[in-house]
Amino acid sequence: MKLEYLANEVLHDLFEYFDPIELIHAFEGLNTRFNRLLFIYFRSYRLDFRSISKSNFDLICKQYLPLIIDHVSSLCLSDGGETPQLYEHLTAYCLTIDEFTHLRSLLLQKIDSTNIILNITSDCFYLPYLTHLKIVECNFPNEKDPKQLIYNIWHLNNLTHCTLDMTFEWRLSFCGLSIISKSIEYLSIKDYIFSSLELTHLLTLTPYLRHLCITFGESIDIISQRILIAPYLTSLELHFGGSQSTLTNILKSMPNLLHLKLETGSIHLNGNQWKQILINYVPKIKIFRFLIRVLSLKDNHVEEYLEDLLSTFQTPFWMDDHQWYVRCDWPQHTNKIFVLYTLPYCFGDTYVVYQNRWSKTTCPNVRDCNCYDRVKDVFYKGRIDNFVLFAICYPKIRRLTLKLPFDVNFWTIIPRLDNLTSLEVIQTQENIRSESQLKELLNRAPRLDFLSVDAISFLLLAQLNITHVSLRRIQLKPYRSRTNRYLNAAQCSILARSLLGLQCEVLVIRIENRQIILDLIHTMYNLRALTFECQDDNSLVHSNDELVEWLRNSLPETYSVTRHRSRLVGIWINR
Repeated sequence: MKLEYLANEVLHDLFEYFDPIELIHAFEGLNTRFNRLLFIYFRSYRLDFRSISKSNFDLICKQYLPLIIDHVSSLCLSDGGETPQLYEHLTAYCLTIDEFTHLRSLLLQKIDSTNIILNITSDCFYLPYLTHLKIVECNFPNEKDPKQLIYNIWHLNNLTHCTLDMTFEWRLSFCGLSIISKSIEYLSIKDYIFSSLELTHLLTLTPYLRHLCITFGESIDIISQRILIAPYLTSLELHFGGSQSTLTNILKSMPNLLHLKLETGSIHLNGNQWKQILINYVPKIKIFRFLIRVLSLKDNHVEEYLEDLLSTFQTPFWMDDHQWYVRCDWPQHTNKIFVLYTLPYCFGDTYVVYQNRWSKTTCPNVRDCNCYDRVKDVFYKGRIDNFVLFAICYPKIRRLTLKLPFDVNFWTIIPRLDNLTSLEVIQTQENIRSESQLKELLNRAPRLDFLSVDAISFLLLAQLNITHVSLRRIQLKPYRSRTNRYLNAAQCSILARSLLGLQCEVLVIRIENRQIILDLIHTMYNLRALTFECQDDNSLVHSNDELVEWLRNSLPETYSVTRHRSRLVGIWINR
């Protein structure tokens, strides 16, 4: 069947799988029908500007956005190293967020400007279809009170999903706010610690909340502080630091809770005690997941104590009624801390793989429970000498952090790297074994996109003309020796002319002198973003940014040169 025979509805479904620029490049101008489909009828363009090249960004802003701006349903903006000062470049084309009139989802990432964040969220007032807002890895400097940000967000009448994963230099407080959101149902706030009082105010401002993800911390047990009832709340993710009575107060306020995910190191209860809390305060609970780090005060008979603890999670309530299975690990590197968690393991932060001196589970099918296929981010910390105590594997990880060389059990614990996209080597011993293992990691990771490794290890790969089908982002760490942190011109030439260097699109590096930057950009013809620290950078001595000015004078005007931090400079390259 020919493509043009397909119905418009089928073509619309196909269009959603295309990158917008590739879609328009492929079908624009073929005939009148496809032009009408692209620019009139298709209304689900998803624009992700977080890793776009400068040339493609300019192209879409000049030629395509004026035609499709009211057809964009999803937009992602970032001021990170790959797209520095993106928002300023967008507004330079006289484009503002309020012009995306049919926008349903907006993501802001790595933006460290109060004014930009406030301007964007103010523009959202004019977006009647906006239902999802995420602000992640952003910093809100102390120039203005963060209450203005909350005010802007809470005024979005149709917003249902909101994520605030950002740092506030000026303490955020919900006390004193009176603006109530009747639309927000799903709310996640990270990097902010709630008290009972703050949580009560938050629930007052979001009366129809269904899902909540927060961090709670209260050093003083305030028994008299009642928390407002949240009748619609059915799902809670809680990183908790407080007392048992405070936790029960929180659960009392959520009588219709169905899903509870808890991470804590401040309370220690056995299975029978947890059973009573759940029955008494959240009787409708269907799913309970927890990760508890416990400090044991016992010096003797620890294994006997752990056996007794685990047995309280083997009652009919846990094993039959709910099929909630638990594992308890006693890490080798500590005498008094053990970890208790439910299976399957489902906590999103980095999972640290370490040697256990004792580990048991209540799961009847040990093989199934030993497969941690939901873990995506792993830090392989050290040697696993006794695999009998660590018969666990992680088959679907996407991000891996480790030291080289690793031990003989590594490939049993992490049997496949088919889904791996990010590899960070934090320490390398200079020997043949480390070099061989690094090459094997690359060979076994066909989807690897990002590699962070020390410069010398990478140069060894470059000199061997190692290839990789998907590796596009490279971060070169300082030398193993602190006395020489910067790559010289000869070393950078090896990097730039290697097969990995020629296909590299994003590079983070430390170099001896500024002329090397021009050479890298000239030779690495696929490079679109370069972040570097330069040894001859005199910006700390001079009041004006002499290095940035030199680069702007040496590079085409279409390139964007900005200083990220005190020593880091970023270039957004326009080919």
